[in-house]
Formats: sequence, C-alpha cells, structure tokens
Amino acid sequence: MMLCIFCKSDTRDSVSIEHIMPESLGNTEHVLPRGWVCDGCNNYFARKVEKPFLDSPFATSTRSIMGVPNKRGRVLPTQALHPQSRSILELFRCEGGWIVGAASGQDETAWIRSIRNSKGGSFWLPTPTVVPEANVHTARFIGKIALEALAAQCKDIEGWNAELVSHPTFDPLRNYVRLGAPAITWPVSTRGIYDRERRFNDHAIEDYEILHEWMILATDGGEYYCVVAIFGVEFAINLCGPQLDGWNAWLIAHGMRSPLLDAPSKESRGAGK
Repeated sequence: MMLCIFCKSDTRDSVSIEHIMPESLGNTEHVLPRGWVCDGCNNYFARKVEKPFLDSPFATSTRSIMGVPNKRGRVLPTQALHPQSRSILELFRCEGGWIVGAASGQDETAWIRSIRNSKGGSFWLPTPTVVPEANVHTARFIGKIALEALAAQCKDIEGWNAELVSHPTFDPLRNYVRLGAPAITWPVSTRGIYDRERRFNDHAIEDYEILHEWMILATDGGEYYCVVAIFGVEFAINLCGPQLDGWNAWLIAHGMRSPLLDAPSKESRGAGK
C-alpha cells in the first residue's frame, strides 16, 4: 500500500503525478510517480502553496525576463513605460529578441504615432525583484519542494515510502506545508549564487542556462537540508526543524560556497534550457 508523503492517506485510487518544481518554472521531467502525493494534496498545493509563490514579484518578473512559459505555454509579458507617448507597453520575450506592443486595454494610437514620427526613444522598465520576500508563502513553497526532493532520492529504495511517511522528524515541516501557520515563517536561507542568465557547460556540447536545481545535504549534526536554486537564487531549508544553525555552520566550514556549485552535472542538478 502506498501512502501520501504529506497527509499519510491511502493513495491507491490517486491518479496525479506530482511535479517537484511547478511546470510554470520550466519543469516537465522531475516528478514523483502516481501515489506518492495524493490527489487532494496535489490540488491543494497547486492553489495554496505554488500559486502564491508563482504570483510573487520575484517569480513573475523573472519568468518574464527569462522567457519561461506557464503551464499553458504562454510567456508572461513584461510591462514598460514609453515616456515619449506616455503609453504602457508589453514586452514578450521570444527566440532571438522581444516583441513590443501596447498593453492590453491601452490606446495604441499614441504609441504608433510616436514611433513613426521619431528616430529614437526609450522604455522605462521596472527593476526586477532579485530575491523573493522571506514570508510564509516562500517557506511553504520551499518546504514542499524539500520533502518531495527527499522522496525523489528515496523512491527507488524498497520500503522507503513507509519509512518516510512514518518518520516523526519530518512531521513539523510536513504539517507546515499542508496546513500553514500564518503567524510563523519557517526559516529559509536565501541568497543569490549566480546570475540568472549565466551560461553553464560542464563539458556539454552546448552551453545552457539552469532554471532550477536542488540537492539534499546531510550535516555532521544529523540534520537534513534541502538546498534549492531557482533562477540563480539559492534557498536552504531544514527538513528536521525550524532552525538554520547547522546550515550556517556548514557554510562557514566550506568558505560560504554553495554545495550546488559543486554538483557534477546538469542531469543531477535539476532542469535547464
């Protein structure tokens, strides 16, 4: 019998597969098989855990700039001001450049007249949010990824579903992700570790960008941390309790270098493009 790794219910009738990272962040391959997360938790997480993070200024601005499509295959536009015509524009990233036009609901005649009558001009773009806000939405989202990333590492080991579900160490984070606690923000270490548009190689034929990556880090103190990078921003969360002392000690011992930067290959790091 398979049990949901979050609510511990019987999942024999569940049909959902669970994306460890949402499809709207470019993940199509890294999923948990049917039955590891029940249909109820899967649907709840999509609405109450993933959507608030995906709607955050960090996620919306970065997805737009990086040209990452949502589940429907649509790339979010970036809005800009054209001061010469006082028009709000929308910029869509596409292969090889940008498509520019008047924003939905805007009168495009002033914008068209301005570009026809002038030899130059400028766009004013809002400064993108570099690091997301440390709040309950971020903590629950990273906590969900952490528990699912741990399950992904264990899913091929016989008996690990029962072991993971019954392990009381993970119950506090499990319940925090499932039920939330508006007055409490589970601590998450957040920092940039590389430019979001950095190109990697790792001896591959072509350079590539990394959209997201993750790993499980075991410390000498017996704690387990999930270290996640999304668009070059590193998140670290303790699966064993709401504290980061072990993570901070590990960083100091390793010269503050992210363990993700030493991962051997793109395949073991997550998804790229």
